[in-house]
Amino acid sequence: MSLEQQISKGIMEAMKAKDTVRLSALRNAKKYIIEAKTAGPEIAELPDADVLKIISKLAKQGTDSAAIFSQ
Repeated sequence: MSLEQQISKGIMEAMKAKDTVRLSALRNAKKYIIEAKTAGPEIAELPDADVLKIISKLAKQGTDSAAIFSQ
């Protein structure tokens, strides 16, 4: 199962569990994955390496935002 499929499955599980924090984080990641898929040539699914790059970028943004907020 690819990372993109795992994220989609996680979204469904978070909806069923009514876990709003997890749901919003997964939806945000899914949004960036969809944007990356439509930005270049048309592809059905991003490779896991590209998905990891997107997730690490989002994690870095989150830690930077938290550091700025704490200051």
